[in-house]
Amino acid sequence: MKAIVIRKPYDAVIAEFEEPRAGVGEVVVSVKACGVCGTDIHIFRGGETRVRYPIIPGHEFSGTIIDVGRNVDGVAIGDKVVVDPNIACGKCYYCRIGARHFCENWEGVGVTRPGGFAERVVVPAEAIYRISSDIPFERAALAEPLSCILHGIDLIKPLRGDEKIAIFGAGPIGLIFLATLKRILVADIAVFEIQPQRAKKALELRADIVVDPAKDDVVKASRMLTNGRGFDIVIDATGNIDAISKILKFDIVAPQAKILLFGVAPPGKSVEIEPHTIYRKEIKIIGSYINPYTMQKAIEFLKKLNELNTIIDRINLNEALEIICGVSRKSYVKPMAVFQ
Repeated sequence: MKAIVIRKPYDAVIAEFEEPRAGVGEVVVSVKACGVCGTDIHIFRGGETRVRYPIIPGHEFSGTIIDVGRNVDGVAIGDKVVVDPNIACGKCYYCRIGARHFCENWEGVGVTRPGGFAERVVVPAEAIYRISSDIPFERAALAEPLSCILHGIDLIKPLRGDEKIAIFGAGPIGLIFLATLKRILVADIAVFEIQPQRAKKALELRADIVVDPAKDDVVKASRMLTNGRGFDIVIDATGNIDAISKILKFDIVAPQAKILLFGVAPPGKSVEIEPHTIYRKEIKIIGSYINPYTMQKAIEFLKKLNELNTIIDRINLNEALEIICGVSRKSYVKPMAVFQ
């Protein structure tokens, strides 16, 4: 079978591999769609400390089961499925207190074990979630990022429903945040984005307004959009230090605002903050990390989020490799490798 393999940082190719077989407690998935994520690019660049090279990347994927190992119940050959790539041991301290995303023995499909940029992949049966036959494979492969987003939304609850919300970044994560929040709230949502293609997509997904922070005064725009009070919720979906610095100046947020730092900022980078303003405005700054216990909820949401079909760009395995290696000259919103 063919797969992308990152042999070491800055060294990736498409190679032939032996057909995988399911071991005890495992299944083999014939991959139908696998999304390119920033994590895949970080692995290529050597920025993911837990990776085990050589590695077949890819952790956002869907497919059908073609082989079932011994001691596997609840799934069968032919099932249409998605995979939760975050595998917890269930035995360590954090697993036992309900924080499986901080598992001390964590394994990651596409990070520490072979992932979905392959025609077929072996995964633990416990990571398998069956999906409805009417959800396209490409949209189904968004289950993992959507599950992470739903965890982030859980962390900013309770919500009144009519908040003024700002999302920084209209990449795939920002757009999925936008579509999801528009489904569950009546809130006004402003999106801050510099790329015209992504800004247009945000408007198509019912952003109330899109602001270009490279051209427009962010503070002035924020005050105008919120009647001078500031945003109740600000979500960073960029991981960009400049964007995070703008948010953490606190001059675009209302009293009792919640700031969700969702985008993955580079390790070692820092920003300045003024603690007095956190105290004076009762601001909450919240981090959000992966997807504990939200995969099933994501699958239920995907049944309704038909609009996410519009952010997907279908590509082949060679094009996925070009994106991961940083040599693609094409512009995508959410590139998704599709397997026949």
